[in-house]
Amino acid sequence: MTPHIVDHHDPSTRSQIEVVAFDADDTLWRNEEFFRGAEDLFMELVGPYVPDGVDLRAALTSVEVGNIPLSGYGVKAFGLSMVECAVTVTAGRVPASVIGRIVDHVHDLLRHPVEILNGVPETLAAVGATHRVVLITKGDLVHQTRKVRTSGLEHHFEHVAVVLEKDPDAYRRLLSDWDIDPATFAMVGNSVRSDVLPVVEIGGFGIHVPYHLTWHHETVDDPEHSYAELGSIRDVPAWLAGHA
Repeated sequence: MTPHIVDHHDPSTRSQIEVVAFDADDTLWRNEEFFRGAEDLFMELVGPYVPDGVDLRAALTSVEVGNIPLSGYGVKAFGLSMVECAVTVTAGRVPASVIGRIVDHVHDLLRHPVEILNGVPETLAAVGATHRVVLITKGDLVHQTRKVRTSGLEHHFEHVAVVLEKDPDAYRRLLSDWDIDPATFAMVGNSVRSDVLPVVEIGGFGIHVPYHLTWHHETVDDPEHSYAELGSIRDVPAWLAGHA
């Protein structure tokens, strides 16, 4: 079901926004493509050892989502899920060499350079000229911190936070720690589930900038709240100015 999305914040209310947060993965730089590539490699390597009638991709998804409370998000967590799924679904028949190739690919992903999306540096500079700017992302602390530091974008952010989950409580804690009133706070990101709806729920502004690939876990079929949706991250400064 396609949700009816409207921008419920008219231009006159946007003037109250003082702090703008940005998500990282698939908002500032590419990410989901690499997970899709890893999943395709997993299918290629493990598929020959899977019994007929087993949906290997669905099994991996189930293991991955089920492990979130244990291992969280990110490349390392996904790597563990791939290894677990390979062993479980094949009843241990998968060769050690296949497991080794999966682990090697995870290491390659961890070392992969950051690929910044078009328009991001200019947008951060423009927003930073008129608002306080922070970064809020979730995932593995070591990997996400490395990506921030090697991206060349870190200087734009007053604060950087890597959280275990992006839910209303997490946003409340961060804003309290940073002495930010939710009514003056806007969050920009590609995930309706993680970047938009929790912020709207606590009284802030949610700004959705869709990415062409979205992890199934981050999709929302029928959101309860309305929010702003922009065609590009380049539209954020104009939206903040009330002219989008």
